[in-house]
Amino acid sequence: MKMDCEVIRDLLPLYAENMVSAQSRALTEEHLAECEPCRQYLADLTAPEPDVQFRVDSAQQFVRYEKKKKRKFGTKVVLATLLTVCAVMLLIGILFFGTAGLFVFSIVAPTVHADTDPAHYGLYMGENAKKEYRQKCGMDETLFPAALTDNMQVQEYKMVYYNPWDPQYLSYLTVTYSPEDYEAELKRLETCPHTVYKGYYGVTGFGGGEPLAVSADSYQGFVYAINTPGKEYSVTYVEIIFCNQLLDIDYKKYIPAAYQPDDFTVNVSVMPFVRESK
Repeated sequence: MKMDCEVIRDLLPLYAENMVSAQSRALTEEHLAECEPCRQYLADLTAPEPDVQFRVDSAQQFVRYEKKKKRKFGTKVVLATLLTVCAVMLLIGILFFGTAGLFVFSIVAPTVHADTDPAHYGLYMGENAKKEYRQKCGMDETLFPAALTDNMQVQEYKMVYYNPWDPQYLSYLTVTYSPEDYEAELKRLETCPHTVYKGYYGVTGFGGGEPLAVSADSYQGFVYAINTPGKEYSVTYVEIIFCNQLLDIDYKKYIPAAYQPDDFTVNVSVMPFVRESK
């Protein structure tokens, strides 16, 4: 009796386990002797399973990766939630509570940190500055004095920091030198970076003239030194640093007009309810 492949393949799992009758075994073997596809089917059926070893270190790495991914996702969710809550609070304040609602929202608004104490200069400048002041968007501050010394007469100083989304820095320092120290400072400034600035944000000069030194960037702003208008042997150092061509605070409020760049046209998107701490 000749059997077709479909019947044989139904029997093969039992055949492989030696669970068929003698007659079924004989018929199966007779068919296998003549049918290559069914012989291959039996070979695949009885092939040993691959030896897969479970590596503990790989599993641990996977678990750490999953935890890290969940933490990152959780952080993004928290930030998105906070931004949404702030937006909702602002909308509620405007629609339902008028001036009183806006006042409540202003309590949680970002804070502008302003400091006018020259004794704190080292906190904001150089490699030993506080962490948030150390890099300043990658701008070169080497034209500012490395430190304030006893032979430098500090006339004015202000450092302003604001970070609603990206860090922004406004500062100026006016120093009066002795005639000898003034000449030495001019020579030092000649060795500092001098970059092309005209055309960046429409700037045409500083106080009607050329700066003593300037570091400019088309995305991040300006760091520069000028002769202080109306003061002999005096130098004013200024920085207006921001991110991605946008300022969220009005630089004109914090930098005296005499020290501002001429024809500066940066995009100032003033944030609402900005509070200032000193």
